[in-house]
Amino acid sequence: MNRRVLFLAAACILVGTGLSMLAERAETADGAVYHSPQELALAPDGSRLYVSDRTADRVVAMDAQTGETLAACLTAAPYGLALAAGADLLYVGSSTEDTVLKLSTDELKVLGSVDVGRQPTGLTLSPDGKTLYCCNQFSDSVAVISTADMRKVRDIEVVREPRCCALTPDGGKLVVANHLPLGSNMDDDLGAQVSIVDLASGQRTEVLLARGATDVGQVCCSPDGKWAYVAHVLARWLVPPTQLDRGWVATNALTVVDIAAGKRLATVLIDDLDRGAANPYGVALSPDGAQLGITTSGIHEVQIVDTAGLHRMIAERPADNPVALEDDLTALYRAGVRKRVKSGGEGPRGVVMASDGVFVSNYYSGTVSKIGLERGDVVATWPLGEQPPMDDVRHGEMLFNDARVCFQGWLTCATCHPDGRTDGLAWDLLNDGIGNPKNAKSLLLSGQTPPVMSLGVRASMTVAVGTGFKFIQFHQPREEEIRTVSAYLDAMQPARSPFVSKTGELSEAAKRGKELFFSREVGCARCHPEPLYTDLAMYDVGTRGKYDRDDSYDTPILAEMFRSAPYLHDGSAVTMRETLRDRNMEDRHGRTSHLSDRQLDDLCEFVLSL
Repeated sequence: MNRRVLFLAAACILVGTGLSMLAERAETADGAVYHSPQELALAPDGSRLYVSDRTADRVVAMDAQTGETLAACLTAAPYGLALAAGADLLYVGSSTEDTVLKLSTDELKVLGSVDVGRQPTGLTLSPDGKTLYCCNQFSDSVAVISTADMRKVRDIEVVREPRCCALTPDGGKLVVANHLPLGSNMDDDLGAQVSIVDLASGQRTEVLLARGATDVGQVCCSPDGKWAYVAHVLARWLVPPTQLDRGWVATNALTVVDIAAGKRLATVLIDDLDRGAANPYGVALSPDGAQLGITTSGIHEVQIVDTAGLHRMIAERPADNPVALEDDLTALYRAGVRKRVKSGGEGPRGVVMASDGVFVSNYYSGTVSKIGLERGDVVATWPLGEQPPMDDVRHGEMLFNDARVCFQGWLTCATCHPDGRTDGLAWDLLNDGIGNPKNAKSLLLSGQTPPVMSLGVRASMTVAVGTGFKFIQFHQPREEEIRTVSAYLDAMQPARSPFVSKTGELSEAAKRGKELFFSREVGCARCHPEPLYTDLAMYDVGTRGKYDRDDSYDTPILAEMFRSAPYLHDGSAVTMRETLRDRNMEDRHGRTSHLSDRQLDDLCEFVLSL
């Protein structure tokens, strides 16, 4: 076996008024466990640090001064953490079990749990601790939870794949970072959005980030409640990737949002002129709001920004400046308001700030580092446990997310394929000529479905991995690099759809849709047969667009359609319904024009359940 810890079973047994979680885990053949710290929470007095150790299936309490492990709790694939103001309760989301647990902070005992939506990620608590907000990434919603009885009160719908949320200090507004853009690739202004929810009125405002904003990371709010800060990739997706210099293909950014106005104040690049800051992820403010910490996971760094200086730079920038701020690679450097420092490990993600330092989780190193604020030096690095040598899958995953192999560190494989999937944008790659952009495809199951790319121009996934390094990152890959990244991609498994129950049951609508899918009357299964839902052939289904030079395209797999929008080779269809009716010319990819609205909804639900 070369896969990491798998959570096989978890059961909560009522014992009096408390809960005890029993878990059985499968390990690698030699019993090895990879430690992968994801998110952090710091006690208000700075004494304890809480860590979600995702691939080791546990939550850990550490002494924030010595790094000593004080307690641990088995939790299936823990992700987000939220600590009560009194530091007596800790909430954690189990991303595979679709539950949120309430833990005591002294011994990390499970006190309660609640089922939420699909793949809970970021958590945040109301100031009084009575209400917990949980981002359900794959359900496109935020669950509102009563903490007293661990009961889900309602869901707030948002745009797409919320992974992090934050509250204004008065608890009045919830700011939600949507991970990916949602829209047609025919829209030249396409970008991800931040949702601002007025919790009293229920009104939701969408703030469009800059053009090309995608792979949105964490969000935090200023102590005065005026500003939200969010980190993200800023893709230059409207130009062919003929070079990497000066962020030609992708830059990396921090956006400041005016919460009251519901508008983007400014987007600032966190790269330098000749040195990228690939894959920003975590953001956190110091207790007084004077400094902002940003983890840049792809280059294993942390940026520490003087927030007063940042806002001064934004306010004083001349309105007639010939270079837009979101295109200015020297603005932060010239303003002298930030420093870039090493994270003390590989793959920094979560970040929290104390008055005397920055704590960072180093995902691939399995460590937590503390960085001094004054000099930016690594004060201490603490392992979560013994970290075994990397097998090919683990090494390939790290390399997929590592910009050190890229020219000047501008991007990683994950920049366009976060989590190995899609960034929601269409790229004009050079493998089939210039001027015909294609939707970024998910890489899931690509090793089993050759050839790859929409036009089938790469004979296999392994060939595509090598050419991707060479022509996208301007790096001549070694055989080992191609082998390990291919192993990582081969090891990826489809996530359970939000349209499927925990026990694998389809909804009644999806069951009806399945009958239609496999019927001769509709005929979807002719080109999308089980088990991969593709016949590996090329077809002309009438979807040629104004930029295309070909009529026939590779039949895509249908796994994880719920997270693969927009659809078709050019990303012109935003929803599955649009794909099956509005963009189904002459019924050439399934006979759907005669279906009733209910039948079409049923068919869509089945496809989205795969």
